[in-house]
Amino acid sequence: MIKRSYIIPLFLFFTNMILLGILLLEISGFLAHSYGGAGFFVPFLSFLSFQFIRIQQRRRASVSRGLSILQAINTFTFVFPFIVFFIFIIGII
Repeated sequence: MIKRSYIIPLFLFFTNMILLGILLLEISGFLAHSYGGAGFFVPFLSFLSFQFIRIQQRRRASVSRGLSILQAINTFTFVFPFIVFFIFIIGII
């Protein structure tokens, strides 16, 4: 049961890290071609992982430390693309 509760959040975490890396590479200009904003799927996947972990923690009497750490990382990866978007908006204005 414990392994199963970690598989989906870890899969979403690694997918988020890959997409966040693509977003950072697009921002910095190291990529020769654009992936069409694939990094902006990060908040969506972070939200899915956040909700899944929340459901897992409701089922248990005690909160797992690993799942709590993943929640904190999901919070960061959820907020970061919005910050980048607002910085671009302010830069355009």
